[in-house]
Amino acid sequence: MAASIRNSPAGTIGSLLLAALSATAGAADLVHPNPNDEFNWDAKVVTSDFRTDTLEISGDVRVTQGPMSIEAGEAKANGVRSQNSRWTFEKAVHIVTSEADLQSNTASAAVVGGQLASARAEGSPAQFAQRGGRADAQVRGRAGVIEYDITAGIVKLTDNVWFSNGKDEFRGEVVIYNVRDERVQINPGGQGRVRGIIRPRQGTAATAPAPAPPQPPPQPESGA
Repeated sequence: MAASIRNSPAGTIGSLLLAALSATAGAADLVHPNPNDEFNWDAKVVTSDFRTDTLEISGDVRVTQGPMSIEAGEAKANGVRSQNSRWTFEKAVHIVTSEADLQSNTASAAVVGGQLASARAEGSPAQFAQRGGRADAQVRGRAGVIEYDITAGIVKLTDNVWFSNGKDEFRGEVVIYNVRDERVQINPGGQGRVRGIIRPRQGTAATAPAPAPPQPPPQPESGA
């Protein structure tokens, strides 16, 4: 079954990793939804209550708006025909925008002013990957909770975070990453410790060969 809902317009390690991430991450080609994009969904089983304006759908659920999509096994929505609605998703949730790719066990999403504005993913762990970067420098992370401000392009990871830009990696409690200016904050509140690994790139000064040792001066010939 398919349906469409039309919305009216209405520490030190941290510093080093920040530099490394900013230098190597690739920017995504941004394709934001048009204000007039329809909010579409389809599923195999649908239960809708017109009086309470709620919706329950299950079986290969897919919700889309412009370039963004959310797939899951089940979904529920409140205020589904209003400008501001709330959705919850369960079972193999997959969220895709032009900038990011998230996968989790469960998730919630907010529609604000008719636009898909934010999502919160939870899992063991939930996973994030930035789209559009180089394969050898892809920014990605894992955490218990990932909050994604779609409107601002900000991803916040909390609870046992692992984060990487392809070669360098670190672990902390909180990571805030801006996918548009490619900057990261690690444990911004100063709680806990950050553990990081920075691997030198090939062709840098760290990997250049050592200069040859100086040669001794020539000795005068005997018997001259």
